[in-house]
Amino acid sequence: MIWWKRRSRCLGTQAALEWVLNNELPSGGIRVHSRHKRAYPEVTGYLIPTLLDYGQGDLAARLARWLIDIQRPEGAFTDPDHGVPHIFDTGQALRGLLAASELVPGAIPAAERAAGYLVNEMVDEGRGGFRLQPEYETQGIPQTIHLYVLPPLAAAAERFKQPDWAAAAQRCAQHYLAHPQLCCAEQLTHFLAYQLEALLDLGRSGPAIPVLEGLETRQRPDGAVPATSRAAWVCVPGVAQLAVCWYKAGRPEPADRALRWLEQHQRRSGGFRGSTGRGADYFPRTEVPWAAKYYLDAARLRAANGWPAAP
Repeated sequence: MIWWKRRSRCLGTQAALEWVLNNELPSGGIRVHSRHKRAYPEVTGYLIPTLLDYGQGDLAARLARWLIDIQRPEGAFTDPDHGVPHIFDTGQALRGLLAASELVPGAIPAAERAAGYLVNEMVDEGRGGFRLQPEYETQGIPQTIHLYVLPPLAAAAERFKQPDWAAAAQRCAQHYLAHPQLCCAEQLTHFLAYQLEALLDLGRSGPAIPVLEGLETRQRPDGAVPATSRAAWVCVPGVAQLAVCWYKAGRPEPADRALRWLEQHQRRSGGFRGSTGRGADYFPRTEVPWAAKYYLDAARLRAANGWPAAP
């Protein structure tokens, strides 16, 4: 399938959309990264609402049908390499299933099963958050990224008229709001921005705004933001996610600088590598689909609010 005539140098949102299409596997789903042989349920899921925002309903429907096909009986979705069910991955698949519910009839029962799984994975009905993921500690992933599971869960609670789910999501949010790992500056911007966007989407911007203001002071003149408070290199999807957060928080100036930097670092393929700069160690040699997703989200927010494209 070809959406448009390819040009020798076609950068911007159109090129990023083409990159996503080119990384759909024949067996279904969007591959983990440009050199990976398997598809990623998590990223495939949260790409669906982005694709729908850009009018790509056919691709979104295909991805939703793939998610339905691979969903486990208890409602969970797994990581791409080991087939282990994950709470975070299931939450992002839920985003896609909810977004595609008008396109793919089977998405509705699949979304309900996914939401039920998430509620069942809570500790003390949400008062203790979600079940601990011990492997996160060895990978430098904060448990607080589970905040990003709560907006789709809250949406599912409303869709399926489940007030108990909504209450559990509220209790879960309270748990993470008091968590010592919440929005720590030492975290990779990719993981930090998951938490910031979730807080904004949940209407709990209080803890997010000071962090976003602090990150603005760390932003370089060219728009890049160091990957952590101590790093010199840049996490590319982290910059895209922070642009999304800044736009959602009504701070277009740092968002526009970040978006300008991203557009200067988009590759000829239309994709983005995971990181760049001396010492970069987050997928520095491969193009990752979540960078394209958040770049597309940021560019849409810029256009939707009437802010001009970066020169």
